[in-house]
Amino acid sequence: MTSTSPAQLPAAVCLDMDGTLVDTERLWDIAVFELAEHMGRPLDEATRERTLGNSLHGFFEILGEYTGRRIEGEEFDRLAHRLNSRVTELMRTDMRWRPGAEELLADIAATGIPVALVTNTTADVAVVPLEFIDRSRFDVVVTGCMVAEGKPAPDPYLLACAELGVEPGSAVAVEDSVTGATAAVAAGCRVLYIPSTDGQPDVAGAHTHSTLEGVDVAGLHALTSGSPVGAAVGQ
Repeated sequence: MTSTSPAQLPAAVCLDMDGTLVDTERLWDIAVFELAEHMGRPLDEATRERTLGNSLHGFFEILGEYTGRRIEGEEFDRLAHRLNSRVTELMRTDMRWRPGAEELLADIAATGIPVALVTNTTADVAVVPLEFIDRSRFDVVVTGCMVAEGKPAPDPYLLACAELGVEPGSAVAVEDSVTGATAAVAAGCRVLYIPSTDGQPDVAGAHTHSTLEGVDVAGLHALTSGSPVGAAVGQ
């Protein structure tokens, strides 16, 4: 951890979960591709990329458009259960940290800065990675079922900041997808965007970086404020 003054630190940190803290996007890939096969049209990579970070409703809107089916009512419930059950099964067998994530959480705890987990994943699925990460690390947890509109809408980040008691502009959000980074920017947060898959475009208003490795809390501040990062990152 670097020695910093409060002026060099964000008022709060809001962290996405899948693809940001834990390496679960590859597990979602398996479940999503299997579901598309079940629905009769193998998923292409471009459509999968569009679904990254989406809420459950947003995901099924994209999948319905891709497969030419309206997914609502009982079919939505049935397919959502199939998807969530499969990814939960996979998560229970193979959970891993994303590079630098565990170290960043330890530094956040050492500084005492308020921290929120902000995910589009529903609470029933999020419980598995939260067991791995340790729920007690977070002052606030916002899941996809707690807001009217999930990411890319700003609602999850606005709720997290309200519950932490901070203004969004004083908080740093960390995201791995276009959907999530768009939501955090729309909420007014300063955003560190670390794409978890190759080929994702930059997001206007977010600061793109390659990895969380070597990034501490002061580094989050530096990387999202445009100030020099040499003394704050990788120390």
